[in-house]
Amino acid sequence: MVNSVRAMVLTAMGLLSVMAYGQLGAKAGLGIASWTWNENDVNVSQELVNAGFGFRTGMGYEIVLGDIVSFEPAVLFTQRAFSLEATNASPFIKYKLLSLEIPLNVKVYFVDLGDQAQLYALGGGYLGYIFSGKANGQKLNIGTKSNDFFKPLDAGINIGAGVKLFDSLNVDLSGGLGIANLTNDQSNGRVFRLNVIQLTATYQFGG
Repeated sequence: MVNSVRAMVLTAMGLLSVMAYGQLGAKAGLGIASWTWNENDVNVSQELVNAGFGFRTGMGYEIVLGDIVSFEPAVLFTQRAFSLEATNASPFIKYKLLSLEIPLNVKVYFVDLGDQAQLYALGGGYLGYIFSGKANGQKLNIGTKSNDFFKPLDAGINIGAGVKLFDSLNVDLSGGLGIANLTNDQSNGRVFRLNVIQLTATYQFGG
């Protein structure tokens, strides 16, 4: 686990070290996460899983590529929470996952709102490493063994839109669609994926 986290951090540091014109930014936000659970193409989570609130915080670096296009890698500490309704076979379970996340997004500024605001669209992907998890406050096994509940490595696609204010404050609403199958037990066509809708504020400085 330590080697994987170290590799992700070194990769992010390499991206952040690109000496193009850019702005460093402090990020913080809230997200609504959901867990998609499919078996034999049946969406088990549709009736059993409830979305929950989590947070994200970290740093990003927006690199200007042209008049309206920029590239923004970031390193974020992320919490995702969701719950599973009680059934005849199991009690109500509330899950909380902590992960290190590296989003890699392209931003396109397409509308100027006066001198102090710009609208933008964003899109890209993310890599994540789930390093801790709890179920009803008890440790949840994260790893690649058959008895581990979630795999640690996550990946997905980002898409969203936002507004830049006063050349320093960015506020965007985005969705993260998980594409990695996070279960070690893939019998019966089982697929676990995590999705999130998130509101993020970024205060930029430098550049």
